[in-house]
Amino acid sequence: MTQRIGFLIFPGFNLLDLSGPLSVFETANQHLAGENRYLLQVCAATAGMISSSNGLRVQARAVDKPFTTFIVVGGSGVSQASRDSALLALLQSDSARRYVSVCTGAFLLAAAGRLAGKRVTTHWRRAAELQRLVPDARLQPDSIVVQDGDIWTSAGATAGMDIALALIEAQNGASLAHQVARELLIPNRRTQGQLQFMRLRDITPPSPRVQRVLAFIGDNLHGNLNVTTLAEKAHLSTRQFTREFVAHTGLTPARAVERLRVEYARSRLEGSNETPAAIAAQAGFSDTALMRKAFLRCLNTTPQRLRKAQW
Repeated sequence: MTQRIGFLIFPGFNLLDLSGPLSVFETANQHLAGENRYLLQVCAATAGMISSSNGLRVQARAVDKPFTTFIVVGGSGVSQASRDSALLALLQSDSARRYVSVCTGAFLLAAAGRLAGKRVTTHWRRAAELQRLVPDARLQPDSIVVQDGDIWTSAGATAGMDIALALIEAQNGASLAHQVARELLIPNRRTQGQLQFMRLRDITPPSPRVQRVLAFIGDNLHGNLNVTTLAEKAHLSTRQFTREFVAHTGLTPARAVERLRVEYARSRLEGSNETPAAIAAQAGFSDTALMRKAFLRCLNTTPQRLRKAQW
C-alpha cells in the first residue's frame, strides 16, 4: 500500500529539516516498486511559495486529503507558526494516522495539543522550554528519536534523517533502512544520544536564579556543590530550587554539576597537554576514575579515547 508522507512547512522553516528526511524517503523509493513506494508531498497551511530561514523558497501544496504520516519540520519561524490558526487546525484535525516532528517542529505539535502525556524529544537547546510548555509531557532530552503511539519526535538538524530511517524500518523492515543508510553514508542507528553535543554553559535559562547558580557552579567546579549549597545561592528551599532548576535546564542539580565538570575537563583534554589527573583535579573530580565514569555517562566515551581522537 502506498504510504502518503506529508511535510508541513511554514515561513522560516529549516531547510535541512525538510531536505534531510526527504532524501531518505527518496532513496528508499529507489528500492521500492509500484504501490509500495512513498508518495511525498510538501504542504503548508496555504498553498504557495514558502521561504525557508536561509531564504530559499519552496513550493508547497494545500492539504487535500489525509496522509499516512505528517512530518512537521522546525525552524526559526516556529514561534510565529504556532500562532497560525489554519496551521494548528491542520494538526488538530484527522489529517494523518501518524504525526512526526523534526527538531522544533515538536513545538507545533505541542501547540496543537498532541504532546500531552507523551514521551517526546526535541533539540537539546530547546528541551527545557518544551517541558515548560507541556509540563505533563515525558521529555527524553538525550534521545535522537522517540515514538509514543502515533506520535514520533526527533532531536534537531540531522536527526530528521534518523527519524525517517526509523519510519522506514517500522514500515518496510530493517534491511531497507540499513540499505538506505549505507547509500547516504549515515549511521542507521546512532550509538550515542544528543546530549554529547550539549554544552550547558551555552544555555541561558530565563530564570535569573538558575542563571546565577549555573555561573556559580562554573566558577567553583572544585568546590562542594551539593544541592543545599546551590539552593542557598538561589535563596530557595532545596525542593523549590530543584523543581525550578529542572524546569529550566532539564537536568537535576547533581547532573548539571557533573555535566559542567565534564565540559570543562573535555575542553582541557582537547586544548592542552595537561595530564588527566591534573585536569580531573581542576574540574572537581576527586580522581581520574570518577572523571572516567562521568565521561561515560555524559559523552559515552572516556577521557583517554577523547584525547586520542584529537591526534
